[in-house]
Amino acid sequence: MRTDDSDIRARAARAAPAEERRKVAAGDVEVAARAEPYARFFAVEEQDLRFRRFDGQLSQSVNRAAFVSGDAVTVLPCDPGRDRVLLVEQFRFGPHLRGDANPWQLEAIAGRIDAGETPEATAIREAREEAGLEISRLVPIAGYYPTPGAVTEFLYSYLVLVDLPDSAIATFGLASEAEDIRVHLLSFERLMQLCASGEVGNAPTLLSAFWLARERAALRAAAI
Repeated sequence: MRTDDSDIRARAARAAPAEERRKVAAGDVEVAARAEPYARFFAVEEQDLRFRRFDGQLSQSVNRAAFVSGDAVTVLPCDPGRDRVLLVEQFRFGPHLRGDANPWQLEAIAGRIDAGETPEATAIREAREEAGLEISRLVPIAGYYPTPGAVTEFLYSYLVLVDLPDSAIATFGLASEAEDIRVHLLSFERLMQLCASGEVGNAPTLLSAFWLARERAALRAAAI
């Protein structure tokens, strides 16, 4: 994503609740200078700016930088009747670069939103590419910034209700993107064990699992 991506900026500009936090007014942020020292797989943008303090005054000029990354979706497939979910496993460069002893991650299905694509369309496409699932009904979990202090990325997380027989276990991924993705079918209890042990260790999957824990009884009752 580049900073002039109109789709992302249009989604970001939509009004969001501000009942407890500051209601933003014109002039609350003044940008004096911008620079983009890196732009390839993602971009880095640096700004000199001032922002409105809680005492009403503008702050001193500060320099801030952030990774500029496209919006993305995550999808947690759930079979309420069998009381199981589907996670995918793949090598992740971020944990590898950090020095993680095991850079293979158990995750919800995930992918970047392409230009001109809606988050819902991305979720349907990624479920097909990463797990061979044909889905239609998406249940919104949350929309959120996973790391707002340093990354522009915004995530749309969904649950999908889908049939997950044992035959759903397979490997998937796009050869053009060097993807090598393995499917795992897990009981709800096993999912929560892995969240507690740290074997599931990425924020969107943890958030989706905890949301499912809250809604599980209602989803199972509706499936019977």
